[in-house]
Amino acid sequence: MVARRIFLCISVTFCHMSFGDDINISFLDSLALSGRVHIDGDNFNGIFKERSNSSISKLDIRRARLAFDFGFSDNWSSKVQIAVNENNKSVLVKDLFLEYKGWDFAEIKIGKSKEPFGLERLTSSKNTLFIERSLTSNIFSLGRSQGLSLMSKHDYHTWSAGIYKVEKGPKLRSDGGLAFTQRFTYNPVIINNGVSHIGISYSKRQLDGSDYELKSNGGVFTSYNLLNTPLIATDSLKQWGGEFAVGVNALSFQAEYQTQDIKALDRSMDLEYESFYSQISYFLTNDQRRYRDGRFVSVKPSSISGAVELTARYAVLKNNATWDFDEIQDISQATIGLNFYINKDFKLMLNLLDIEADYTNGKESGKAASIRLQFLL
Repeated sequence: MVARRIFLCISVTFCHMSFGDDINISFLDSLALSGRVHIDGDNFNGIFKERSNSSISKLDIRRARLAFDFGFSDNWSSKVQIAVNENNKSVLVKDLFLEYKGWDFAEIKIGKSKEPFGLERLTSSKNTLFIERSLTSNIFSLGRSQGLSLMSKHDYHTWSAGIYKVEKGPKLRSDGGLAFTQRFTYNPVIINNGVSHIGISYSKRQLDGSDYELKSNGGVFTSYNLLNTPLIATDSLKQWGGEFAVGVNALSFQAEYQTQDIKALDRSMDLEYESFYSQISYFLTNDQRRYRDGRFVSVKPSSISGAVELTARYAVLKNNATWDFDEIQDISQATIGLNFYINKDFKLMLNLLDIEADYTNGKESGKAASIRLQFLL
């Protein structure tokens, strides 16, 4: 209820500021308002609930966001996106950047935005196949950072590169130095009524001695963290990622592989993880996933009766550290799902998850069922 009230207050306030008679916005060429709300219900047991055989159910507002896209001219634009913090229900700024598109070879962006890494991570949460992103994208996410980036879009390929400030966050206990992140995508085969996609991403991050840890809730946002690595004073981090996707008519397939190499100040405590996922979707209706500029975008049902999509995903995380600590060594997760696109603004999602974790002292498992109602503004 607190999150909903905050979101409604923000919406009303900004709508009044943007469209009220006493506010002069004549310097703008355009102003677009958008938003999303995700209401989730979860039921889970096992390692999702601290290794308990009993189950627990939770209902929460997973996301409540409001975005403003400002157009100042043909070449200059800006975006501000605010959100209710999913953990403590405070209000935070997700995106705040200025963009220039006047150059032929690239667009330039300065401010806070997503770093260019990974296909699933760069696909908006309103357009992902599953309620939560995969283990791979969830655990290795670079998220949003303040920095300066370039992006070039062509008919069959894109490239992006940026320099960012490494800031304190859920994984990092204090600010670090600078990060350099880049991504390249290519469409190798032209498919009628479909798409082919390959991509590669890389990031090098200077952590400057900050304490670092990896966390994961296993794909159920309201559950307990089943992965918590020890806090380690770190020097640097390198991350690689490869992407593949293909779609033809109602059928699509997508997979990614990523590695993360964390150098500790005490080199005997270095961490190294690798992860991959593969997922498939099939529309029972006359619909398909849409793709643009190196990522998947929204589904627009072709019929007033909506669109129905079946999904399945398998993901693995592997711990390749050379020293022993009482933590998960490997995680494997299987998910099946059903998406009902009521129209372009409303979507209902159902996911069933089965997860198994290999600890140093044995195996543990858990099951979960999640449901989401999404509506867009």
